[in-house]
Amino acid sequence: MALPVEDILAIQKLAADYNHLIDSGSAEAWAQLFVNDGTLEFGMPEGVKGHEELAKFAASINPATRHVISNLSIDGDGNEAIASVYLEVYYTAPPGQPRELAITGVYRDHLRKEDGRWRYVSRRLVPDLGDWAPAPETVPGL
Repeated sequence: MALPVEDILAIQKLAADYNHLIDSGSAEAWAQLFVNDGTLEFGMPEGVKGHEELAKFAASINPATRHVISNLSIDGDGNEAIASVYLEVYYTAPPGQPRELAITGVYRDHLRKEDGRWRYVSRRLVPDLGDWAPAPETVPGL
């Protein structure tokens, strides 16, 4: 049985909230998008696991960062789902300065519905070939 439309829409909102919250510096709210022992993997040997580590990671994100996703594909049944979504990460810049594409890749997600709410069990970034662009040290006006 496929996921109901309501669950697909809830997972789409979860994916959008993930980006808005991490880009706005809402580290605690962002960490709540994961189950208690949820993990984020993006090239670090062990990734980031659990609410405390996730919130600490989110708080370290440069405020000039913008996560952009597209082509979200969701499959699942009952209270479990998998998703795949394209990712582009940009660094914004002051007026007159160029914006910079930092990385592209694909998120591979495992999700679970707990207490009526979809959350990430694991989110793994599979980067496209290439290196991360360095984050700007300071962003005037922020």
